[in-house]
Amino acid sequence: MSEEYSQAISKHYAAYRPPLHQVILQANLGTFPQFQLGLDIGCGTGVSTQALAKYCQQLHGVDPSTSMIEQTKPSAAIEYHVGDGEHVPLPNNSVDVVTFAGSLSYAKSTALVTELQRVCQSAAHVVVYDFEVLLEKPLKLLGIVMELTESNYDHAINFSDCDAFQAMKVYKETVELEVSTEELAHVLFSSSKRYNKLVEAFSGDDPFANAVEALKDLSQKHVIQADTYFAMYQINA
Repeated sequence: MSEEYSQAISKHYAAYRPPLHQVILQANLGTFPQFQLGLDIGCGTGVSTQALAKYCQQLHGVDPSTSMIEQTKPSAAIEYHVGDGEHVPLPNNSVDVVTFAGSLSYAKSTALVTELQRVCQSAAHVVVYDFEVLLEKPLKLLGIVMELTESNYDHAINFSDCDAFQAMKVYKETVELEVSTEELAHVLFSSSKRYNKLVEAFSGDDPFANAVEALKDLSQKHVIQADTYFAMYQINA
């Protein structure tokens, strides 16, 4: 992947992301008192951590990728660490909420559970959530058909098979978000596979602008659907 090509996709990715972290957390943590100390495991560039910050007085984000941590935005209430969930740089019994936003599939292990039991307060909340943006319909309206690829990734993975956690809420639902034409186009162009198909279909000096015009011809209002997966537990004392 050339640097110019990578930058083009990154530009679209940065321009608009559906606020699904905020939607999911507000629906499930919105009525809780503010947590004292939160921990976001597998925080990436900090998007999920920033969404969680609204519900915590202080917050730590951990990710094994140095490059991801380097892209996080500084915040007085958030501290980021290069590391993993098996070695959390926090004291015993200090954390009262932990989140895994699309990261548990990579992090789940016996050692992780042991570390959560160490670092969490009694009855701390552990939140696991993920989402999959469904773009088949808008792509099909534009005449784009993506090839299906197999993946071992599990959006629904959680801790329901682990005795260390008591389930409070576990569900899957499809949500809808209204978006502008430009926002929808940015989402469509933010994947390398979709980007190639779209540039081929809307060739010219500005494939993105051409795609936006095509979307406007279809409708002035657009909706993005996403499958969301959520599970919340308490650590057993």
